[in-house]
Amino acid sequence: MNGTLIITGTPGAGKTTVSQLVAERLHRSARLDGDVMAHMMVSGWAPMLDEDGNWNPGPEGKRQLQLRAINVCSVADNFAAAGFVPVIDHVIETREELDFIAGRLAARPLMLVVLSPSLEVAMRRNAARPERERVDYDFSPLARTMRRELGELGWWLDSGELTAEATADLIVAEASERAVLDL
Repeated sequence: MNGTLIITGTPGAGKTTVSQLVAERLHRSARLDGDVMAHMMVSGWAPMLDEDGNWNPGPEGKRQLQLRAINVCSVADNFAAAGFVPVIDHVIETREELDFIAGRLAARPLMLVVLSPSLEVAMRRNAARPERERVDYDFSPLARTMRRELGELGWWLDSGELTAEATADLIVAEASERAVLDL
C-alpha cells in the first residue's frame, strides 16, 4: 500500500484498534491519532460540549479541531516523505473537513475508510470501554452528519460483524482499490 490512509468513524466504530492493526500489517507505516494531537494541548482547551452535553464546539473549539487536523497532516506528510505509509485515525464529520485535510496531505493516493458498524453496535462498544475512554455524549447526530456529508466518498466498511483483525486484514487487502478518493 502506498499513499495516505485515513480511518474514520463514530466513537465505538473501532478506529483506534483497527488503525493500529492496519499499521502493524504494513511494511513501513506510522499510525497517527488525532486525539493524541489534541492531548498535546496542555491548557486552554475549549469546551466541545454545550451545557446540555451535546457536541457543540463553538468557534474556539472549531479552531482547535482544525489545529489538530493541521498537525496530523503535517506529521503524516513528514512520515510519507520518509517512505512510511501514514495511517491516520481521525474523526471527520463533514465534506468541508475532509476537503481541508485532503488539501493539506501530499502523499497520494489518498484513501478514506469509514468504519460504519450500526449505531447500536458502536454504542455498545463505547459503553463497554473503560470509563476514561468512553465518550459521554450522544454521537447519533455525528453518525447522521457523516452519512449525509461523506456517504458517497471512500469505502464505507460495515465492521459490525467483523473482528478488529478481520477488519484490518480486509482494509490492507482492499483499500487500494475501494477507498481511493478523487478530490
